[in-house]
Amino acid sequence: MLPDYSSSAYPARAHWLLYLLLFTTLVLFTPHAGLEGDVMCWVSWATYMRSHGLTRGYEAYGNNYTPLYQYVLFAYGKLVGDADRIFRYRHLLKLLTLLFDFAGAILAVRRFGWGDGNQRFMLSLLFLLNVGYLYNTVAWEQVDAILSTLVFAAVVQALRQRTASSMVLFLLAINMKSQGIIFLPPLGLLWVPQWWQAPRRLAQGLLLAAAVQLLLLAPYIVAGKLPVVLGVVTSAVGYFPYASVNCFNLWAWFLPPYGTSDALRFAGLTYKQWGLGSFLVAATIILLPLALTAWHKVRTRTMFGTPDQALVLLSMGLVSLVFCFFNTQMHERYWHPALLLLGSYAVLTRRYFLFFLFSAAYFLNMEVVFRFQLPPNSEHTTVPFRPGVIATMFAVVLAGSVWQLYRVAGLRATWQLLRQPARPTAGAVAV
Repeated sequence: MLPDYSSSAYPARAHWLLYLLLFTTLVLFTPHAGLEGDVMCWVSWATYMRSHGLTRGYEAYGNNYTPLYQYVLFAYGKLVGDADRIFRYRHLLKLLTLLFDFAGAILAVRRFGWGDGNQRFMLSLLFLLNVGYLYNTVAWEQVDAILSTLVFAAVVQALRQRTASSMVLFLLAINMKSQGIIFLPPLGLLWVPQWWQAPRRLAQGLLLAAAVQLLLLAPYIVAGKLPVVLGVVTSAVGYFPYASVNCFNLWAWFLPPYGTSDALRFAGLTYKQWGLGSFLVAATIILLPLALTAWHKVRTRTMFGTPDQALVLLSMGLVSLVFCFFNTQMHERYWHPALLLLGSYAVLTRRYFLFFLFSAAYFLNMEVVFRFQLPPNSEHTTVPFRPGVIATMFAVVLAGSVWQLYRVAGLRATWQLLRQPARPTAGAVAV
């Protein structure tokens, strides 16, 4: 039995030891995991950068990642040594990503959990013993956990009124993977009330973010490679011009999971246009409560805080859900950022069903593609692994989350407040 630590002491020394044991176990039990094509990309790019330098990394075949992970691969190549060792120890790259998995889970229960330190440790296992949460890193050896944790940390900092650090964390997220840009509108809604009360925070955040971005791009600027980096970012859209890239979303009900061009037309519009239009409509619906709340806070000179946590977490999680569910060109791993956000909402409100259902659907989606549990050249044929069934599970999570969002938001009460004359509330945050 662990000693009874207070929540302020979490994670205590005993918890850190248990996390270390779990971390080591996860690594040892999957020594040779990873999708071969993805892992060999890391090997190829790291080897090329070790020989030719960081700024020439984009010359390596297929290197289309934004700058942040280029630094990781470059450092890995330099630390490990020659090309043979880069290949031999390639699976160690997931150690860094797994650290982000642990960091996200610990931050989630520390910020939004309940109970003493031991109870919070047990809550963290909802993530760290969750196959849906860990599969992407431990089995697939992909890096979506880095993006997800950076976005989640940006949300946490915004709720703590730490605008500058929130902006920098978000900047790092989009430098990790460009699809992180979808979180800019909801994060902007969290930042605006702080900027309205203290405009200097906007200036501080922009200056700090610009300095960090300049630091990341400095080697490429000096080497004259900035246009190459910008080309990687702008070419991200349309790189896989298919209705779905094995993401079992809306399109799984009508089309094969891979290979159907999104330039085909239905009722005068391409599949891509239908998907983008549906996403924009859905995003407007889910961000309406957050936008009205932000407007109310600007008028009353208050800020987002503890009473708004459920609304913020659910809104941010839904952004990730509707992005994947409606758009074309989605990969099966693009659901990943929703895990921490929906999981934190579940921990905060003690409503766990939708989080568990989403975790199961996400695991099934990835397992159908990767087939980690099957012998080579085998496929899943049972009902739970059918794309249409998995798409239905995601649809249930989406519908249930929207229903809970509007319950949490109290939209009618918010609208009535907005119709009243603007005046600071008694609980306005002093700046």
